[in-house]
Amino acid sequence: MRTQKAKKHSVQVAAEADQKIENAISGRFRERLLSNAKWLKLIPTLVQNAEKTEQILFKKVQDERIGELFLDEDTTFEYDYWENCFEGINSLGGFLMFKEIEYLVFLGDVSGIRAALEQTGQFVLVEEEDRLKLLCYR
Repeated sequence: MRTQKAKKHSVQVAAEADQKIENAISGRFRERLLSNAKWLKLIPTLVQNAEKTEQILFKKVQDERIGELFLDEDTTFEYDYWENCFEGINSLGGFLMFKEIEYLVFLGDVSGIRAALEQTGQFVLVEEEDRLKLLCYR
């Protein structure tokens, strides 16, 4: 059983992490393109079309690190991802808040991925040679 002190510490750590993300976002971007609700529509599309992607890369807003998302046909809500984050299914480890993802890069069947995304909703997509970039901020 967690003590009250441990619970308070967890809340404080989460608040500090959230503030770091907000600081990285403010001043750099004019517009957030993906709300949590839009993420929750996007992820099932990516799961259903996992065979079209060789790799899904992402960049965090807080730094220049590029990570990889590990989504496949077995990825499930409330186990691998939640209302506002991914849980441990990325190469950088730990939780990955949706709002800290600056962009996604899809490698694989670019035209198939684009078609699936366009059927799901409106996204800002940039095609670059053999990859498709989905912008989360601009």
